[in-house]
Amino acid sequence: MALSETAFITLAEAALNRLGVMVEALDEEDILEVEQASGMLTIELPSGRQFVLNRQIPTRQIWLSSPLSGGLRFDYDEGEQQWALADGRRLDTLLKADVETLLENEAENG
Repeated sequence: MALSETAFITLAEAALNRLGVMVEALDEEDILEVEQASGMLTIELPSGRQFVLNRQIPTRQIWLSSPLSGGLRFDYDEGEQQWALADGRRLDTLLKADVETLLENEAENG
């Protein structure tokens, strides 16, 4: 069953909030710029590389633009209660891995 617009917005906002908190927890050096507003979460590294996550109301998806993984569109899996790709990869897991990789690169490259 498709999510109603209200249910989608509630789920998407909760996910973006959780992801923002997760990313800030990963940022031990306090080098990331993390902003959330109007259904969008932006994470910027000192190098200028950016992650952008935003909710897409018409398609009921969260879209991720990642410097590592590229552009991906996540659907809500009601059974798993997770945002995931058709191949099963989860938004939180993928974002965490990409952010950790880029944080390591930033630390190595000063």
